Amino acid sequence: MRHRVAIATTLLLTALLMTAARAAYDARPPLAHTGGFGEPSCRECHFDGPTRSPEMLSLGGLPERYQPGAAYQLEVSIGDTTARVGGFQLAARVADGPHAGTQAGTLCALDGRVHVVADTATGVQYASHAAARSADSLQWKLRWHAPTEDVGPVIFHVAANSANDDDSMFGDVILLRSWTTRGQESGARSQGVSGCRDP
Repeated sequence: MRHRVAIATTLLLTALLMTAARAAYDARPPLAHTGGFGEPSCRECHFDGPTRSPEMLSLGGLPERYQPGAAYQLEVSIGDTTARVGGFQLAARVADGPHAGTQAGTLCALDGRVHVVADTATGVQYASHAAARSADSLQWKLRWHAPTEDVGPVIFHVAANSANDDDSMFGDVILLRSWTTRGQESGARSQGVSGCRDP
């Protein structure tokens, strides 16, 4: 009898864990999981996935050098053809110097597919999928307003989940990449931030 109870309890806990992981993934990833500046990544909750080239994750629209105060439309894309569903998280931060790791500019959602929220503890904004997307729509568009003054290099950390949609945390492909854009000037002067607005 005890053996049956133990098995039933284990199965119930496993099912609850899988349901909770699925619900959290569908809703949005937890904040600060890009893998940048010592953060964890999606691998904290998704295990045992196959290895894929990080090149399957791309960030389009980022200039080699940003113009202070300018707006840039960015596109995050997952190119893994084995994906059933997917999602992402992105942060834009000052790359180095005394303000390294702080928010750089402003991230803005362009539609309901992307959600942007700031971490109240750090002030860093995180853009992510608003809900898990099917394999035929693994692209997300957002706008980045560059800092109003040159803060030096800005680094974008992106973590993406190319998932198998099996309602578990196992077997998903986690992709991690970063991109850097440099300012028009050589030195960092301030952390000026512009608000979301139409370009």
